[in-house]
Amino acid sequence: MDGDPPEGTQRTYEDLLAESREISDADLLPDEPAFSHLGLAQVDPWVQPRPWHALIWPWGLSGLAEVLEVVALALIMFVGVRFVAHNYVVEGGSMLPTFENGEFVIVNRLAYREFDLTWIPGVDARWRPFGHPQPGDVVVFIYQEQPRERDFIKRVVGVPGQVVEVRNATLFVDGVPLDEPYIQAAPNYEFPATAVPPGKLLVFGDNRNNSFDSHLFGLIDESQVVGRADVRYWPFARFWMVEHRLGQAAQTLARTPSVIGTVLAWR
Repeated sequence: MDGDPPEGTQRTYEDLLAESREISDADLLPDEPAFSHLGLAQVDPWVQPRPWHALIWPWGLSGLAEVLEVVALALIMFVGVRFVAHNYVVEGGSMLPTFENGEFVIVNRLAYREFDLTWIPGVDARWRPFGHPQPGDVVVFIYQEQPRERDFIKRVVGVPGQVVEVRNATLFVDGVPLDEPYIQAAPNYEFPATAVPPGKLLVFGDNRNNSFDSHLFGLIDESQVVGRADVRYWPFARFWMVEHRLGQAAQTLARTPSVIGTVLAWR
């Protein structure tokens, strides 16, 4: 027919529709954008600039609070341990063979701790929950020597109510001679019978003939006692609990464990 298109050029309805869609899409997409956002593309309006202190401490206030909490806890633990125990280094040989020069010991500061309860209405007493020094206890005490105080370590040989005497190279307590296997050598001096009054103690070094102790300076006040030596921890080869005993009545006591002090075993 004359109105028909030449063979091979006939287009279907689908072809016309597809061509229309391509033209429409091309018309809607310009070659170049009408305006550019390139100058604003690197700025996020929701992100605030970091303050200067964030460069030093990037973890924020919550991180700072955690650090302060850890520091406070460590400080409390340090103060608590220091209140309970203290370590000393022994200087001298007056406690041989129990302690040698340069050994480290831990002193239990709670052993004889006295708490003042007089602030409680109606209470007029000082409370000692762990008791008083006992015969044979190895204690550290403050010796009031001019021009400064010094810490000594000795063994308690007499407590209030007891009578202590040294004669014939033997220690007598309440008239009973004691066998002391822990001393370096038998004493070569005489010590007159001495009654220990309330609040006082008699202390001797285990190296009886080379010790500046009660046989030279007399009684000490119980309030001078810092604590009981419970652990020898250095050198490690001699690590062990300290034996608190006197003569035949041998009774071993022990407690637990810190800033290093110096305890003088011999002057």
